[in-house]
This record gives sequence, structure tokens and C-alpha cells, in this order.
Amino acid sequence: MVDLLPVATAFVLGLAHAVDADHVMAVSTFVSGRPAWPLAVRFGLRWGVGHSVSVLAVGTVLLGSGLKVPAAFDLWAERLVGIMLIGIGGWALWSRRNLHIHQPGSHGNHAHIHLHPGAPPAHEHSHDRPTAGHHHRGPPGVTMVGLLHGLAGTSGALALIPVTLMNDWRVGFAYLISFCAGVMLGMASFALMLAVAITKATGQSVLWGRRIASGIALGSVATGVFWLGGGGGGPGRPAPGLEDR
Repeated sequence: MVDLLPVATAFVLGLAHAVDADHVMAVSTFVSGRPAWPLAVRFGLRWGVGHSVSVLAVGTVLLGSGLKVPAAFDLWAERLVGIMLIGIGGWALWSRRNLHIHQPGSHGNHAHIHLHPGAPPAHEHSHDRPTAGHHHRGPPGVTMVGLLHGLAGTSGALALIPVTLMNDWRVGFAYLISFCAGVMLGMASFALMLAVAITKATGQSVLWGRRIASGIALGSVATGVFWLGGGGGGPGRPAPGLEDR
């Protein structure tokens, strides 16, 4: 019988881990371009899937081998996260000019703001089949963003280090699964709330949609710079100069 206390703890930690600043900024850049709640939930879940795949893969190796996560690995993963945040922030700044409004009847039964990549700023279009044959899918990069996030930051301290301290591999694996479930639920919930907030804040204003998207994009770039400067280091990595003490 698997001890339920560490499993329940892992789920709560996963919920909290989902809303780390770097995670929030990354997913927010995707949601701000398409703040429709069904798509936002898919953004959150796809990010969570990517995050879970990397945590489960590394965690399973650690459980089976007894190895520890090298500090150098964590450091390089954090640098990659910083570069990624700057990149997607820049992408969001460039793309925000393509935000536009779909009026009711163009597709679906409500007015909403969203992004068509490559479309001119004044782009307008309609769809002959309002309820079928047209789906707005998020960019595939959101899953890769989650994959990289699972290798950096506090994932090591909250998920990977604890499983190396567990004597029973079944408890360790259940811990990882529960942690990942919490991460997925936490990010999907955040993405949903953000989409609702952006929709209410912008109404049918493309101008305010672009302002919000720009603010989130700049926040992503700033967070990426902070991580590159070493400020995003999670508790899983020893402080500089303390590795050999």
C-alpha cells in the first residue's frame, strides 16, 4: 500500500509549482494572443504534458539508478529557460500587431480577440462554416516550453530530489505522478482564469488586447533576463561557491 501522505503532498506542491513566475510568464504569452478559454485550457494542459514528460523521464532514471542531478545540468537548463523566455517574449511582441476581432457570426456566436500569425494588422476575415471545419490550435511550441521547464528551476527541489531520498520506488513513482497531475491542473486553471480576465479587460478593444499582450511579452523578456543573470536558480542547485563545502 503506497503511503498517501507524500502523494498528497506532491499534488499540492505540483499545484504551487505550476504558477512559478517563469511558468506563468511563458504560458501567458500564448494565452494573450488567443484568450478564448477552451484554447487557453489546452495551452495549460499541453504545457503541463511537456513539463510532466521531462519530470517523469528524469525522475524515473533517478529512481532506477540512484544518481543525483548534477548542479551543472541545472545551471544550463536555467540558462536555456532564460533564452526561451526572451525568445517567446520577442515573438509575442512581434505578433501582437496581428491581433484582431472576430465579430459574432464570423465563427462561433460571440465576439472575441485572437491572433492569426502572418496576418496584416487590419486583417478581417469570415468563415463560411461558423461552427465546424475551423479550429484555432495553439502553436506546438507550448509543449516544448513545458518540456524545458520541467528540467529547470524548482522542479529539482520539489520533485527530483525528494524521490532520490525515498526507499520504495513505488512511493517515488507515485510521488512523481501526483506532482505532475498537480502541475497540469494548476497550469490549466491559471490559463483559464487568465483568459477570462483578459477577455473581460479587453472587451472588444483590439487596442487594449495589444497593450495587455505587450505587457505580458515584456514581462517574459524581463523574466528571461533575470534567469540568465542567475536570479532564477531553484533550491535544487547549490549556491555558487558552496558545492565543495
